[in-house]
Amino acid sequence: MPNNKKPNPEDLSIAELQQKVAEADAVADMKSNFLATMSHEIRTPMQTIFGLLELISDEKPSDKISEMVGTAQTAAAGLLEILDDILDLAKMDADKMELDMFEVPVRLLVRGMLEALAVKVHGIDIELIDDIEKDVPFVVVGDPKRLRQIMMNLCGNALKFTHQGSVTVRVTSKTQEIEAPEDGVGLRFEVTDTGIGMSDEVCARLFGSFVQADNSTSRKYGGTGLGLSISKKLVELMGGEIGVYSVEGQGSMFWFEIPTKEVSTNSSTVELPSLDGISVLSVEDHPQGAKEIVNSLRSMGAAIESCPTYKEGLELSKRRPFDVAVIDQGLPDGLGLDLIKEIVKIRPNMGLVMYTVRDDVGLSHSLQALGVTYLTKPASRIGLGEAVRDATNKMERMEISGPTKLLIAEDTESVRDILGRQLDKLGVDASFVEDGKQALEALNTGQYGILITDLHMPEMDGYGLVDHIRTKESLDGFTHFPVIVLTADVQMAERETYMKHGFDECLLKPVSLGQFKRLLMRWGLLNEEEGETEEEEEETTVQEKPALSDDEKPPAVDKDAMIAQMGAFDESTIEMLGMFIDMTRPQIEKIEQALKDNDFHELKELGHSLKGGARSACCNVLGDFAAQLQDNAEAQKPVDEVVASIVEEFKRVEDEIAGF
Repeated sequence: MPNNKKPNPEDLSIAELQQKVAEADAVADMKSNFLATMSHEIRTPMQTIFGLLELISDEKPSDKISEMVGTAQTAAAGLLEILDDILDLAKMDADKMELDMFEVPVRLLVRGMLEALAVKVHGIDIELIDDIEKDVPFVVVGDPKRLRQIMMNLCGNALKFTHQGSVTVRVTSKTQEIEAPEDGVGLRFEVTDTGIGMSDEVCARLFGSFVQADNSTSRKYGGTGLGLSISKKLVELMGGEIGVYSVEGQGSMFWFEIPTKEVSTNSSTVELPSLDGISVLSVEDHPQGAKEIVNSLRSMGAAIESCPTYKEGLELSKRRPFDVAVIDQGLPDGLGLDLIKEIVKIRPNMGLVMYTVRDDVGLSHSLQALGVTYLTKPASRIGLGEAVRDATNKMERMEISGPTKLLIAEDTESVRDILGRQLDKLGVDASFVEDGKQALEALNTGQYGILITDLHMPEMDGYGLVDHIRTKESLDGFTHFPVIVLTADVQMAERETYMKHGFDECLLKPVSLGQFKRLLMRWGLLNEEEGETEEEEEETTVQEKPALSDDEKPPAVDKDAMIAQMGAFDESTIEMLGMFIDMTRPQIEKIEQALKDNDFHELKELGHSLKGGARSACCNVLGDFAAQLQDNAEAQKPVDEVVASIVEEFKRVEDEIAGF
């Protein structure tokens, strides 16, 4: 019989103990990596769900459909919050969580958070109260994002268990559990509610992972029980302490204390960006918030004009071309997102920043598609200043010295064909190459002034290409050559990500005609007067589609997405789709052969190529199957079923295009 008796630590040698510790660390790393990977992989299709829900709501459906879309968006947002919590937990378990220490405007942090929570108590008999003592510094050193996360967790928890009465946030500099640092100050935050309260036994175990107040909580109140555990670890990472006092039936008081330093409003702990010569429009209806924005940006040299309404913001945008507009989402006479969409049409070269208390991943996704910076209140002065500076740099018309001809490196033939047709429609001259090596050879001719490159290519990929260009510039003292990344990876669209790799901007696949047009205008390859009718055509050409039955698949070709991409669904578009079929048929045959040969590397490459081509041709279902093939082949998982699905879906695409 096997011996299942656990070894006594005293019987183990030092080497054996070290091995056991190493094995435990390896298991912990595997768990953290698994959680992080799953969080990322689930988030990717959720972005698609958000995009589709937004498109449905933009079609101005009936009240019944709008209500269902709103419910779906709320549910999807809840799922993404859980994914964020799991990712944070994985980072903490792996000791990879790092704080970003900037400036935190304490009053704006608390009041902005309560403003965001006010939506949840609308129509409910609960009062939100802030109580900030006068001796609390206006600005302290800290991580504004993580402090807001802790406060939102504590306040959200208080609201969940409070049915009437109040939730009060109190901030004081009189700490009870920690000593204030010699050269700084200690802050105590308290969140007090009039809710159901808890027993001492529950309070003692409340900050553990996946722990809830009682067994009925998951059914009656929901939640994962991760928020308080993450808050505890964040507070400890800040060098503070956290706890709770509660009496059953009489409410609870969660508290945490952190050591910090006061920052003078006339000075800064970091070098603030220079905004000299930059004109800014601020659309913010909250008087205190508007004052903070104006004072912060003026202190960095910006010329700023402020107004409180959607109507005034639109009129000011029509009257003069500001460099940047900083816009709140919740305006008294409309939504900031709708104002941004109008400004994009009027002033395509104006930089745009959404500065809002709403921490909404759906809103973030919508703004990302428009190329707009998303900034959550409260940001530090440097955070707001850098957002304005970056939006200015990103949207200003770039000056290219020398040639202005465009070179595009893309290995998928159908994607090249679609981009070429878009460029023809916009009247822009461009050349195409199939990999990074060919791109370098073309650049050496001196004919080109700007490069758009795919990331995943044979011979030399986009990362290697931009690295080669930047290294050569550094060694030979050449002027900066603009390189724009072309990718389907939404993570790459974040400015800090593509800038880190050496790219100047990101163009997300599938590329809409309007998105392409604005990029070409920014880089001086297209005048504002050219290509103005495409968006008008897009609005008039979209036709209403019948609703799908529950068991019916989405259309093989998304006509609305194709109209957004090509400006119209006409003979030229249908011809292009026919070419996509001709180009893709050999790929399907190669996929079937690679499956017979059990060649996972070839299946991964073919899956990637088909994914880009299908999504660019707006054959989204086929593109999703291709993405699944790429992922499964890379992990060497079974691919028989997904290949069968690809073959079946390609036949459906063929039939639908033939019907056009």
